[in-house]
Amino acid sequence: MPETKLQEIELIQEKVDTIPADKNPTKFISAIRSNEPVLFNEIYTDTLEFNDYNDDYDYWYLNGRKNGEDVSLIYNWDWRNNQDYNFRQGDLIMIQWKMDSIVNPGDEEVVNMKEVAINAKKIASGNKPITFLSRKTAYDEGIKAEVSSMVINQSYLHDITLPEKAALAFVAYDIGNECEGGYDSDGNRRVLWCRIVSALDLGHQCSDKQLNFLRKWFAKDTVALKKLESCPTIPNTATIQTTFDEILIQKNVAEKTIMVSYKITGINMRESKSWQWSQTDVFEYDSVHIVLVDSKKSDVSEEDANINPNAVENIDPQTFVLALKDHILDEWKKQDNFDSLKITFTNNVLSIEGNEGFTLSNYDFNEMVINGTDDPQILYLTIGNEGGGAGGNVMLEETYALTVLDAENFEIASVKSSLLD
Repeated sequence: MPETKLQEIELIQEKVDTIPADKNPTKFISAIRSNEPVLFNEIYTDTLEFNDYNDDYDYWYLNGRKNGEDVSLIYNWDWRNNQDYNFRQGDLIMIQWKMDSIVNPGDEEVVNMKEVAINAKKIASGNKPITFLSRKTAYDEGIKAEVSSMVINQSYLHDITLPEKAALAFVAYDIGNECEGGYDSDGNRRVLWCRIVSALDLGHQCSDKQLNFLRKWFAKDTVALKKLESCPTIPNTATIQTTFDEILIQKNVAEKTIMVSYKITGINMRESKSWQWSQTDVFEYDSVHIVLVDSKKSDVSEEDANINPNAVENIDPQTFVLALKDHILDEWKKQDNFDSLKITFTNNVLSIEGNEGFTLSNYDFNEMVINGTDDPQILYLTIGNEGGGAGGNVMLEETYALTVLDAENFEIASVKSSLLD
């Protein structure tokens, strides 16, 4: 749980129309009220569409949408144990909030302004599908590349019903969902742990817990039971695999149906091919059973895609920056006075200063130009060098040829150097 919590604030029943004398009248901008300035510590009342809760940070955040824009507010209530705050995606909620100052642990000297929720109340239930799974792309420092990963709606899972759980477990049964090898709960044998299966608290892939749960709920569905006779184990390192891009779920209580819509991407790494399709499954349910009654699948679209991690187009350009920086420093190391030079590399700028403090070379890699050639594994890297000599008053344009050996190893050679006006 986050270490930092907000102090409890008593609910204000009505919006404050006047600013007390002790309030700071400083104005701020907020996406919640984008057409007007927001005053510090003034309490406002607005309605927004709830999306989810995110408790992964020092402060807890409530995320939603207002006038088509994404908004987030810091909150301080226990939605897991208080049903009044256990909203579902799409619910329309009325929220009381104010613009307040916050500090982040470990950086107490920096004060930020942020929307802070005081209280919230559901005023209408959402009538659209709930996003159970989506994807986000973030930079992974460990592998120096952008990585796409699944995001599961944890607030929805907290109040999921057993029929919804069965529908999602059935859909994810034979589609890859970031499955990684590991050991069973007793640590005795190798098994496959999958994101959705684990999120639904069904143990590892093909576990007795998962299979018994599905067989019980689909006991009246002979087609589903036939599917459950063979359990697939496809790790996320498999040469040929499929994975989810999105899963939406919608329950109709009146008609006792559950609709699950999802998008799938398949890849064949050996042949550098990928394919996509979307599918919608409709289930009917009662208090103890569920049956798949309809399934519609789109046409499958195929395309050639170079998914080789060693291919130029799949390597983060920042990797080329760091490789060229190291190559330039290796060339400088050949000089006798290298140990006496001052070398700094900050914000992608490499600076080399002499022992008298003047700039010998200054490379701003943020301005580097990367050009391809007829050979797909060779690139030209052109970079400016401000300094270029003891006078520090010239500008050189230097071009290097970089040959990709694999995603982490390159051959670099100087091609030309031109003196600019």
